[in-house]
Amino acid sequence: MEEKIKKPAHGRNKVLIHGLPGTGKTTLIEKVAAGLSGPKRGFITREVREGGRRIGFKIHTLDGRSAWLAKKGRGWPQVGKYKVFLETFEKLALSALAPAEPGTIFVVDEIGKMEIFSEVFRNRIQELLSGPDPVLASVGYGKIPFLEEIFRLEDPIFCEITPENRDYLVDRIRVEFERPGRLIVFEGIDGSGKSTLAREVYRRLKDKGLPVLLTREPSEGEWGKKAREHLSRGTPLSPQAYAELFLRDRRDHAERLLIPALSQGKIVLCDRYYPSTLAYQGAEGLEVRELWRRNETVAPVPDLVVFVDLPEDLALKRIDRSGRRRELFEEPEKLKKIREIYLEILPRFRHLRLSAERPPEELCEEVLNALPYPDRD
Repeated sequence: MEEKIKKPAHGRNKVLIHGLPGTGKTTLIEKVAAGLSGPKRGFITREVREGGRRIGFKIHTLDGRSAWLAKKGRGWPQVGKYKVFLETFEKLALSALAPAEPGTIFVVDEIGKMEIFSEVFRNRIQELLSGPDPVLASVGYGKIPFLEEIFRLEDPIFCEITPENRDYLVDRIRVEFERPGRLIVFEGIDGSGKSTLAREVYRRLKDKGLPVLLTREPSEGEWGKKAREHLSRGTPLSPQAYAELFLRDRRDHAERLLIPALSQGKIVLCDRYYPSTLAYQGAEGLEVRELWRRNETVAPVPDLVVFVDLPEDLALKRIDRSGRRRELFEEPEKLKKIREIYLEILPRFRHLRLSAERPPEELCEEVLNALPYPDRD
Protein backbone atom coordinates (compact mmCIF):
# COMPACT_ATOMS: atom_id res chain seq x y z
CA MET A 1 0.00 0.00 0.00
CA GLU A 2 1.35 3.42 -1.00
CA GLU A 3 2.36 5.62 1.94
CA LYS A 4 0.10 8.60 2.50
CA ILE A 5 1.79 11.85 1.46
CA LYS A 6 1.78 14.36 4.33
CA LYS A 7 0.89 17.78 2.98
CA PRO A 8 1.07 21.22 4.62
CA ALA A 9 -2.14 22.47 6.21
CA HIS A 10 -1.89 26.06 4.95
CA GLY A 11 -3.55 25.24 1.61
CA ARG A 12 -1.21 27.13 -0.74
CA ASN A 13 0.10 24.49 -3.14
CA LYS A 14 1.65 26.47 -5.99
CA VAL A 15 5.33 27.47 -5.96
CA LEU A 16 6.66 29.76 -8.68
CA ILE A 17 10.43 30.10 -9.07
CA HIS A 18 11.92 33.14 -10.75
CA GLY A 19 15.38 34.63 -11.12
CA LEU A 20 17.96 35.96 -13.52
CA PRO A 21 19.18 33.78 -16.41
CA GLY A 22 21.93 31.39 -15.36
CA THR A 23 20.93 31.17 -11.69
CA GLY A 24 19.84 27.53 -11.98
CA LYS A 25 16.04 27.53 -12.17
CA THR A 26 15.87 24.31 -14.18
CA THR A 27 18.32 22.49 -11.91
CA LEU A 28 16.34 23.61 -8.87
CA ILE A 29 13.05 22.41 -10.39
CA GLU A 30 14.60 19.03 -11.23
CA LYS A 31 16.03 18.55 -7.72
CA VAL A 32 12.79 19.51 -5.97
CA ALA A 33 10.66 17.34 -8.26
CA ALA A 34 13.00 14.35 -7.87
CA GLY A 35 12.60 14.45 -4.09
CA LEU A 36 8.80 14.56 -4.08
CA SER A 37 6.67 11.47 -3.61
CA GLY A 38 3.50 10.71 -5.51
CA PRO A 39 2.50 11.27 -9.15
CA LYS A 40 4.04 14.11 -11.19
CA ARG A 41 3.37 15.37 -14.72
CA GLY A 42 4.99 18.08 -16.80
CA PHE A 43 8.20 19.01 -18.55
CA ILE A 44 11.69 20.45 -18.12
CA THR A 45 13.38 22.78 -20.62
CA ARG A 46 17.10 22.22 -21.28
CA GLU A 47 19.65 23.98 -23.43
CA VAL A 48 21.06 22.18 -26.47
CA ARG A 49 24.73 22.87 -27.21
CA GLU A 50 27.05 22.04 -30.06
CA GLY A 51 30.77 22.73 -29.83
CA GLY A 52 30.21 24.52 -26.55
CA ARG A 53 27.71 26.95 -28.06
CA ARG A 54 24.00 27.03 -27.37
CA ILE A 55 21.96 26.32 -30.46
CA GLY A 56 18.52 25.97 -28.97
CA PHE A 57 16.21 24.45 -26.36
CA LYS A 58 14.36 21.17 -26.01
CA ILE A 59 11.56 20.23 -23.65
CA HIS A 60 11.76 16.89 -21.88
CA THR A 61 8.61 15.45 -20.35
CA LEU A 62 8.74 13.67 -17.02
CA ASP A 63 7.61 10.47 -18.76
CA GLY A 64 10.65 10.43 -21.07
CA ARG A 65 9.62 12.20 -24.30
CA SER A 66 11.37 15.20 -25.86
CA ALA A 67 10.97 17.73 -28.68
CA TRP A 68 12.47 20.99 -29.87
CA LEU A 69 11.13 24.15 -28.34
CA ALA A 70 13.35 26.57 -30.24
CA LYS A 71 16.46 26.54 -32.40
CA LYS A 72 18.73 29.12 -33.99
CA GLY A 73 17.23 30.25 -37.26
CA ARG A 74 14.66 32.51 -38.84
CA GLY A 75 10.93 32.00 -38.82
CA TRP A 76 7.83 32.70 -36.83
CA PRO A 77 7.43 32.92 -33.90
CA GLN A 78 10.85 34.44 -33.25
CA VAL A 79 12.52 35.19 -29.90
CA GLY A 80 15.89 36.82 -30.42
CA LYS A 81 17.93 34.53 -32.67
CA TYR A 82 15.69 31.50 -32.03
CA LYS A 83 12.77 30.20 -34.04
CA VAL A 84 10.08 28.69 -31.80
CA PHE A 85 8.59 25.37 -32.93
CA LEU A 86 5.09 26.14 -31.77
CA GLU A 87 3.30 23.08 -33.14
CA THR A 88 5.70 20.47 -31.71
CA PHE A 89 5.84 22.34 -28.40
CA GLU A 90 2.06 22.44 -28.08
CA LYS A 91 1.67 18.78 -28.93
CA LEU A 92 4.15 17.60 -26.32
CA ALA A 93 3.64 20.21 -23.58
CA LEU A 94 -0.13 20.00 -23.59
CA SER A 95 -0.11 16.20 -23.39
CA ALA A 96 2.39 16.42 -20.50
CA LEU A 97 0.10 18.87 -18.66
CA ALA A 98 -3.16 17.03 -19.33
CA PRO A 99 -5.50 16.60 -16.33
CA ALA A 100 -4.55 13.71 -14.08
CA GLU A 101 -5.53 12.00 -10.83
CA PRO A 102 -6.09 14.26 -7.80
CA GLY A 103 -2.87 15.09 -5.96
CA THR A 104 -0.70 15.01 -9.08
CA ILE A 105 1.99 17.71 -9.00
CA PHE A 106 2.29 19.61 -12.27
CA VAL A 107 5.87 20.62 -13.11
CA VAL A 108 6.37 23.42 -15.66
CA ASP A 109 9.83 24.63 -16.64
CA GLU A 110 9.23 27.24 -17.82
CA ILE A 111 6.47 29.78 -18.35
CA GLY A 112 8.46 32.16 -20.53
CA LYS A 113 8.55 34.27 -23.68
CA MET A 114 8.84 31.30 -26.03
CA GLU A 115 6.20 29.11 -24.44
CA ILE A 116 3.49 31.76 -24.14
CA PHE A 117 3.30 32.29 -27.90
CA SER A 118 0.93 29.32 -27.58
CA GLU A 119 -2.60 30.36 -26.68
CA VAL A 120 -3.59 26.85 -25.63
CA PHE A 121 -0.53 26.69 -23.35
CA ARG A 122 -1.47 30.03 -21.77
CA ASN A 123 -4.99 28.76 -21.20
CA ARG A 124 -3.72 25.58 -19.53
CA ILE A 125 -1.40 27.56 -17.27
CA GLN A 126 -4.30 29.77 -16.19
CA GLU A 127 -6.32 26.66 -15.40
CA LEU A 128 -3.50 25.21 -13.33
CA LEU A 129 -2.79 28.42 -11.41
CA SER A 130 -6.45 28.95 -10.57
CA GLY A 131 -7.31 25.30 -9.95
CA PRO A 132 -6.82 22.85 -7.06
CA ASP A 133 -3.77 20.93 -8.36
CA PRO A 134 -0.27 21.47 -6.90
CA VAL A 135 2.05 23.33 -9.27
CA LEU A 136 5.85 23.70 -9.30
CA ALA A 137 6.91 26.07 -12.07
CA SER A 138 9.53 28.55 -13.16
CA VAL A 139 8.49 31.90 -14.57
CA GLY A 140 10.52 34.10 -16.89
CA TYR A 141 10.88 37.85 -16.76
CA GLY A 142 9.70 40.30 -19.40
CA LYS A 143 7.42 43.24 -20.05
CA ILE A 144 4.75 40.88 -21.36
CA PRO A 145 1.16 41.18 -20.09
CA PHE A 146 0.73 37.45 -19.46
CA LEU A 147 3.91 37.21 -17.36
CA GLU A 148 3.11 40.43 -15.52
CA GLU A 149 -0.32 39.03 -14.73
CA ILE A 150 1.27 35.96 -13.13
CA PHE A 151 3.54 38.11 -10.96
CA ARG A 152 0.48 40.00 -9.71
CA LEU A 153 -1.11 36.84 -8.34
CA GLU A 154 -1.33 36.65 -4.55
CA ASP A 155 -1.94 32.96 -3.85
CA PRO A 156 1.26 31.35 -5.23
CA ILE A 157 4.43 31.15 -3.15
CA PHE A 158 7.08 33.09 -5.10
CA CYS A 159 10.72 32.10 -4.58
CA GLU A 160 13.50 34.15 -6.16
CA ILE A 161 16.55 32.01 -6.87
CA THR A 162 20.07 33.42 -6.58
CA PRO A 163 23.50 31.76 -6.69
CA GLU A 164 23.62 32.16 -2.90
CA ASN A 165 20.31 30.46 -2.05
CA ARG A 166 19.75 27.89 -4.82
CA ASP A 167 21.01 24.91 -2.81
CA TYR A 168 19.01 25.92 0.25
CA LEU A 169 15.83 26.34 -1.80
CA VAL A 170 15.63 22.62 -2.57
CA ASP A 171 14.55 21.71 0.96
CA ARG A 172 12.79 25.04 1.53
CA ILE A 173 10.46 24.47 -1.44
CA ARG A 174 9.98 20.76 -0.79
CA VAL A 175 8.23 21.44 2.56
CA GLU A 176 5.49 23.32 0.69
CA PHE A 177 4.45 20.07 -0.98
CA GLU A 178 5.36 17.45 1.63
CA ARG A 179 5.40 18.37 5.33
CA PRO A 180 5.12 15.69 8.02
CA GLY A 181 5.12 18.34 10.76
CA ARG A 182 3.23 21.56 11.44
CA LEU A 183 4.37 25.18 11.82
CA ILE A 184 2.18 27.19 14.21
CA VAL A 185 3.00 30.89 14.58
CA PHE A 186 1.96 33.18 17.43
CA GLU A 187 1.59 36.85 16.52
CA GLY A 188 0.38 40.06 18.14
CA ILE A 189 1.50 43.54 19.08
CA ASP A 190 3.80 43.94 22.08
CA GLY A 191 1.97 43.32 25.34
CA SER A 192 -0.69 41.06 23.81
CA GLY A 193 0.39 37.98 25.77
CA LYS A 194 1.24 35.86 22.72
CA SER A 195 4.50 34.57 24.26
CA THR A 196 2.69 33.41 27.40
CA LEU A 197 0.08 31.67 25.26
CA ALA A 198 2.75 29.97 23.12
CA ARG A 199 4.47 28.62 26.23
CA GLU A 200 1.20 27.26 27.66
CA VAL A 201 0.25 25.57 24.37
CA TYR A 202 3.74 24.04 24.28
CA ARG A 203 3.34 22.70 27.83
CA ARG A 204 -0.06 21.17 27.05
CA LEU A 205 1.13 19.50 23.84
CA LYS A 206 4.23 18.16 25.57
CA ASP A 207 2.07 16.73 28.35
CA LYS A 208 0.11 14.86 25.66
CA GLY A 209 3.34 13.24 24.49
CA LEU A 210 3.37 14.97 21.10
CA PRO A 211 6.66 15.87 19.36
CA VAL A 212 6.57 19.63 19.93
CA LEU A 213 9.24 22.31 19.71
CA LEU A 214 9.02 25.91 20.97
CA THR A 215 11.14 28.58 19.28
CA ARG A 216 11.01 32.30 18.61
CA GLU A 217 12.10 35.09 16.31
CA PRO A 218 14.41 36.85 16.39
CA SER A 219 16.00 33.46 16.96
CA GLU A 220 18.87 32.33 19.15
CA GLY A 221 21.20 32.30 16.15
CA GLU A 222 23.90 34.83 15.30
CA TRP A 223 21.63 37.20 13.35
CA GLY A 224 18.80 36.84 15.84
CA LYS A 225 21.00 37.89 18.74
CA LYS A 226 22.09 40.96 16.79
CA ALA A 227 18.48 41.85 16.06
CA ARG A 228 17.48 41.51 19.74
CA GLU A 229 20.40 43.67 20.81
CA HIS A 230 19.45 46.46 18.39
CA LEU A 231 15.78 46.30 19.41
CA SER A 232 16.50 46.44 23.15
CA ARG A 233 18.89 49.38 22.70
CA GLY A 234 16.55 51.18 20.32
CA THR A 235 19.30 51.46 17.72
CA PRO A 236 18.12 53.95 15.07
CA LEU A 237 18.63 51.69 12.06
CA SER A 238 16.64 52.34 8.91
CA PRO A 239 13.50 50.24 8.29
CA GLN A 240 15.37 48.59 5.39
CA ALA A 241 18.26 47.65 7.68
CA TYR A 242 15.92 46.09 10.26
CA ALA A 243 14.05 44.21 7.53
CA GLU A 244 17.33 42.82 6.17
CA LEU A 245 18.49 41.83 9.65
CA PHE A 246 15.26 39.92 10.31
CA LEU A 247 15.43 38.30 6.86
CA ARG A 248 18.94 36.98 7.46
CA ASP A 249 17.92 35.62 10.82
CA ARG A 250 14.80 34.03 9.31
CA ARG A 251 16.79 32.24 6.60
CA ASP A 252 19.24 30.95 9.22
CA HIS A 253 16.42 29.92 11.58
CA ALA A 254 14.53 28.07 8.84
CA GLU A 255 17.61 26.24 7.59
CA ARG A 256 18.97 25.40 11.02
CA LEU A 257 15.77 24.50 12.86
CA LEU A 258 12.37 24.94 11.20
CA ILE A 259 12.76 22.86 8.04
CA PRO A 260 14.56 19.93 9.76
CA ALA A 261 11.90 19.86 12.50
CA LEU A 262 9.00 19.97 10.02
CA SER A 263 10.62 17.22 7.97
CA GLN A 264 10.87 15.08 11.12
CA GLY A 265 7.15 15.44 11.85
CA LYS A 266 7.41 17.86 14.76
CA ILE A 267 4.86 20.50 15.75
CA VAL A 268 6.86 23.73 15.74
CA LEU A 269 5.48 26.63 17.79
CA CYS A 270 7.14 29.91 16.80
CA ASP A 271 6.76 33.09 18.84
CA ARG A 272 6.81 35.71 16.03
CA TYR A 273 7.60 34.97 12.38
CA TYR A 274 7.46 36.81 9.08
CA PRO A 275 3.95 38.26 9.66
CA SER A 276 5.74 40.38 12.30
CA THR A 277 8.08 41.75 9.66
CA LEU A 278 5.16 42.55 7.35
CA ALA A 279 3.36 44.40 10.15
CA TYR A 280 6.25 46.14 11.91
CA GLN A 281 8.40 47.10 8.91
CA GLY A 282 5.26 47.77 6.88
CA ALA A 283 4.24 50.27 9.56
CA GLU A 284 7.62 51.95 9.03
CA GLY A 285 6.75 52.59 5.38
CA LEU A 286 8.20 49.57 3.57
CA GLU A 287 6.08 47.96 0.85
CA VAL A 288 4.27 44.99 2.38
CA ARG A 289 3.99 43.06 -0.91
CA GLU A 290 7.75 43.25 -1.47
CA LEU A 291 8.45 42.20 2.12
CA TRP A 292 6.06 39.27 1.65
CA ARG A 293 7.80 38.00 -1.48
CA ARG A 294 11.30 38.33 -0.02
CA ASN A 295 10.36 36.51 3.17
CA GLU A 296 8.47 33.68 1.50
CA THR A 297 11.49 33.05 -0.70
CA VAL A 298 13.35 31.77 2.37
CA ALA A 299 10.65 31.04 4.96
CA PRO A 300 8.17 28.13 4.96
CA VAL A 301 4.54 29.24 5.01
CA PRO A 302 2.95 28.70 8.45
CA ASP A 303 0.20 26.09 8.77
CA LEU A 304 -1.65 28.32 11.24
CA VAL A 305 -1.18 31.91 12.45
CA VAL A 306 -2.57 32.52 15.94
CA PHE A 307 -3.14 36.26 16.30
CA VAL A 308 -3.65 37.47 19.86
CA ASP A 309 -5.47 40.75 19.40
CA LEU A 310 -5.32 43.66 21.83
CA PRO A 311 -5.98 47.39 21.30
CA GLU A 312 -2.78 49.42 21.50
CA ASP A 313 -3.81 51.46 24.56
CA LEU A 314 -4.37 48.31 26.61
CA ALA A 315 -1.12 46.81 25.30
CA LEU A 316 0.87 49.84 26.49
CA LYS A 317 -0.79 49.71 29.92
CA ARG A 318 0.29 46.08 30.23
CA ILE A 319 3.85 46.97 29.20
CA ASP A 320 4.05 49.84 31.69
CA ARG A 321 2.64 47.67 34.50
CA SER A 322 5.33 45.09 33.85
CA GLY A 323 7.97 47.62 34.86
CA ARG A 324 10.21 47.10 31.84
CA ARG A 325 11.37 49.91 29.58
CA ARG A 326 9.48 50.37 26.34
CA GLU A 327 11.30 49.11 23.24
CA LEU A 328 11.65 50.63 19.79
CA PHE A 329 8.13 50.04 18.41
CA GLU A 330 6.21 50.42 21.69
CA GLU A 331 4.55 53.79 21.09
CA PRO A 332 0.81 54.42 20.61
CA GLU A 333 0.77 55.49 16.95
CA LYS A 334 3.26 52.83 15.91
CA LEU A 335 1.34 50.03 17.63
CA LYS A 336 -1.92 51.30 16.12
CA LYS A 337 -0.49 51.10 12.58
CA ILE A 338 1.11 47.71 13.27
CA ARG A 339 -2.20 46.28 14.47
CA GLU A 340 -3.97 47.66 11.39
CA ILE A 341 -1.53 45.89 9.06
CA TYR A 342 -1.88 42.65 11.00
CA LEU A 343 -5.63 42.77 10.51
CA GLU A 344 -5.16 43.45 6.78
CA ILE A 345 -2.81 40.51 6.16
CA LEU A 346 -4.43 37.88 8.41
CA PRO A 347 -7.02 36.74 5.82
CA ARG A 348 -4.22 35.57 3.53
CA PHE A 349 -3.14 33.02 6.14
CA ARG A 350 -4.97 30.14 7.72
CA HIS A 351 -5.46 31.96 10.99
CA LEU A 352 -7.12 32.12 14.39
CA ARG A 353 -7.87 35.57 15.84
CA LEU A 354 -8.25 35.65 19.62
CA SER A 355 -9.05 38.47 22.02
CA ALA A 356 -6.23 38.98 24.51
CA GLU A 357 -8.80 40.18 27.05
CA ARG A 358 -10.20 36.66 27.47
CA PRO A 359 -8.89 34.31 30.20
CA PRO A 360 -5.59 32.64 29.17
CA GLU A 361 -6.94 29.13 29.80
CA GLU A 362 -9.77 29.76 27.33
CA LEU A 363 -7.33 30.98 24.68
CA CYS A 364 -5.13 27.92 25.15
CA GLU A 365 -8.07 25.57 24.79
CA GLU A 366 -9.21 27.30 21.62
CA VAL A 367 -5.75 27.02 20.08
CA LEU A 368 -5.51 23.33 20.95
CA ASN A 369 -8.90 22.70 19.33
CA ALA A 370 -7.93 24.62 16.17
CA LEU A 371 -4.48 23.10 15.64
CA PRO A 372 -4.04 21.27 12.34
CA TYR A 373 -2.36 18.27 13.96
CA PRO A 374 -0.01 16.19 11.81
CA ASP A 375 -1.50 13.03 10.36
CA ARG A 376 -0.47 9.92 12.27
CA ASP A 377 -0.50 6.62 10.38
